[in-house]
Amino acid sequence: MAPPSKRRLQLSAVSKKRLSTSYLNTQINNTSSGEESDMEIDDYNDEEPSNCKSKFTIGNIADLFELCRAQCPLKYLSVLLYMSLRHFGVSWNDCDGFLRDIGSLKAQTAHKWSQTFMSGDFDEFQGENRGGHERSDVIEHRQQFIDYFLDQKDYYYRVSNDDKPVWTLPTQSPPCILLFHDESTFRSGEVCSKRWFFGKEAPFHSKGKGRSNMVSDFMVQHPSGPFFSLSKSEYEKALVKYPQLANDTGITYVERTATGSINVGQDSYFDNATILEQFERLFQLLEFKEEYKDHVIECVVDNARTHSAKSHSLLDFGKSIGTRCPVDRIEYTDAQGQKQILNCYFQGGPNHGMSKGLLYLAKELQIQVPSKIRLEDLRVLLSDHPAFKTVSRLEQLAAKYGVTIKFCPKFHCELNCIEGLWCSQKMYVRRKTDQTYTTMLKLIVESRENFRDKEIHLKLFRRFWKCLLAYKDGQSYAKVMKMFFGTKCEGTVKSHTRISNSNLNV
Repeated sequence: MAPPSKRRLQLSAVSKKRLSTSYLNTQINNTSSGEESDMEIDDYNDEEPSNCKSKFTIGNIADLFELCRAQCPLKYLSVLLYMSLRHFGVSWNDCDGFLRDIGSLKAQTAHKWSQTFMSGDFDEFQGENRGGHERSDVIEHRQQFIDYFLDQKDYYYRVSNDDKPVWTLPTQSPPCILLFHDESTFRSGEVCSKRWFFGKEAPFHSKGKGRSNMVSDFMVQHPSGPFFSLSKSEYEKALVKYPQLANDTGITYVERTATGSINVGQDSYFDNATILEQFERLFQLLEFKEEYKDHVIECVVDNARTHSAKSHSLLDFGKSIGTRCPVDRIEYTDAQGQKQILNCYFQGGPNHGMSKGLLYLAKELQIQVPSKIRLEDLRVLLSDHPAFKTVSRLEQLAAKYGVTIKFCPKFHCELNCIEGLWCSQKMYVRRKTDQTYTTMLKLIVESRENFRDKEIHLKLFRRFWKCLLAYKDGQSYAKVMKMFFGTKCEGTVKSHTRISNSNLNV
């Protein structure tokens, strides 16, 4: 039998004290014999508590919550409030609205952590891994990413550690050129957080407001960089082979480059289809860049759905004939290295035009399937077959042109050098903006030139390799952020990390 808890022992001791003879005698001697005093006490005890609901505003509660946050982790407070509200029968929607209003975690997040707490996994609950940076699968991917580049560092163009950084050429062949890609949104209403005061007046601070322009760009780790572009003669040769490069696709491209932008709200958005279109343009242009001849090309991209979306998944298929099917056919490489095509729809016969379903596809792939197998078990059976071990659409497209795609580990945008480009450009735009859309578009162009002229890219590339070495030496995410991105950076974040250029000279 388990020993009694400390709280139960404490309650038992208090009960014994209250029932003891000496305690009762003391209480009797201390009581007043006057009936008026007894009546006053009884009347007071019978009064109902005053209704303070009208006096407690959301603002008061939010202020108190902020004071508590200074002494207690946000996660603990949020889970405590969420569990208390649910205990007293408050609905999910009311809980979520209340928690959002006072600045707490959302109900969905608080519910997840409450389940972790109730399951007894206190190490996970108490951990400061809110952003997922030190999650086991993230650490594994990060280690693979780091080992890949550090093991082949002599094949890349890198930057020296001097006060004035210069290029270091590859010592191994074939040399490799590394590209970094990302998208970012500029808003015309944003201004710099530091503003001039005119007497007692100052302009309003605005962030996240105004018309939006989304830019998708590439940075090149090569002396010809930091941006990729073709000369006029190179571009003319590219047009001969790929005349579609001159077509209007809804994306505004910088002349003779793959750098594109979209007016968010009127044009489309940079979704997976648009990203694939932009990357195919890049791959076609790369073929004609004279300085890249006899080089291996690799591209680092964020681990986001716009990049990592796959052409198909086993979860998208039905089991029987005529059920759901996401693709017409599957192209894959078999165990012998031969390319194979698996048609997912009947090409003839009584079921012409209907989907085959996973059961029929398994028979075509000569996989032994037990009778009366369930769909879940069938998916498990097929998951090891090359036809369903799919890579992303972007990787498939890149392989077609001989380019390698490397995904950044999740929650590690600091390993993508182009984040520093957005920091530089937005700082420039916010300082000079008049908050009109046309001015913002001009400033975006100017900010790219300012970035190039100041050679900030050299320090960003150098910081990339220093981060890899720091992780290799066993440093945590929080330590790396403070070492190379400023002492104000925290290792525990709830959303996308803000990357700064305040510590580039390390």
